[in-house]
Amino acid sequence: MKKLFALLLVLAFGLQLAACGATPAASQGGAPASAPASAAGEDGTVQAEGMLWPVTPLPEKTKLTVSYLANSTAEVVTYLAQEKGWLDACNLEVEMVYFAGGPAQMEASTSWDVGTSGIGGMITGLLNYDIRCLGVVSLDRGLYQAFFARKDSPIVQAGTGHSSVEGVWGTADTWKGVKVLTATGTANQYTLYHTLKSFGLNLSDVEVVNMDIATVPTAFLAGEGDVGGIQGLTIQDPVFQGEDSEYVMVSSDQLLQCGLPVNYVATAQAMETKQQAVELWLELALMAGEYANANQEEVADMMVDMYALDGYETEAEDNLVLIQDNPFISVAENYAFFTQTSEDGSMLQAEAQIYDAMQGYVEMGNYTADQLDKLISGTSFLPEPVSAAYEHAAQ
Repeated sequence: MKKLFALLLVLAFGLQLAACGATPAASQGGAPASAPASAAGEDGTVQAEGMLWPVTPLPEKTKLTVSYLANSTAEVVTYLAQEKGWLDACNLEVEMVYFAGGPAQMEASTSWDVGTSGIGGMITGLLNYDIRCLGVVSLDRGLYQAFFARKDSPIVQAGTGHSSVEGVWGTADTWKGVKVLTATGTANQYTLYHTLKSFGLNLSDVEVVNMDIATVPTAFLAGEGDVGGIQGLTIQDPVFQGEDSEYVMVSSDQLLQCGLPVNYVATAQAMETKQQAVELWLELALMAGEYANANQEEVADMMVDMYALDGYETEAEDNLVLIQDNPFISVAENYAFFTQTSEDGSMLQAEAQIYDAMQGYVEMGNYTADQLDKLISGTSFLPEPVSAAYEHAAQ
């Protein structure tokens, strides 16, 4: 814990100086065509163009495989550091691979080193795949999970005003028995759980059809199910949100305010064999998040090319809304998450975020109370050692 404290302290210190940032479906790799020049300090640090503080590079080129979820803003932190030339300046080479969902990402954890993952994948990884939690990327609370119904659906015909949450469509009776397409154990299902809860219902009151979240839009548009769970950029697709759309967004994480944390993660194997590289990636990723928050329009433009590599066509203005609604967690906020306790003082704030979310998953039937206790009593949060290179910051 002391070494993690040192890492976070140095990042916070660096930020203060700056004020005076299943199987893989596709991959990206390699350095940018022309990396910006970097200035080498007398202490051996480097500071490439745009970097918010000096960083100590790796002694030799090291490769990390970075996993992330398709259609996710969390990809930005690694992509930005790569495109800006920060990784190359620090002797860090990455291959980026994406997965359609968190559980599939964790099942394939032997094929990657570090990554970003939502709550569903995070819990699966902590409990079953010896994954380590390194930090918080963002709190997705800005229209990242949604459910759509057809205009002629009884849910839509019933209108709004019958839920405990303003803006959610339907009544308890119109939701009962409907066939809902979603991916079980994911943040999408968690949003469904809260939708039903707003009517005094639970998951047993509907028919949940489990399928890969990436395939739900196609299946729903083909006529399957009564309600479709949609994630990420697809929510903004004109087929769902256009003026002539035949579909209505009947619920969302934004309406329910039930967004969940996305986390930085690493495998136990990577922490053992590539510890220094893992720590450097984390530092640069946190820096990139700070940069993205401060340069939203530039990064929204960058995301057009980023998503195109994953096969998604986007508009810069839509990407800008995603960043504005789902800002990256700052170094200072991460520092607080991992050094300050929850309101009742029973655990760190970072642990409480996972614990509180998992309580919902226990109620949903995805996990047991014993598994919840096992998660918190384990050693997957804040792995030690983190970095001897940053210990000087604690002095």
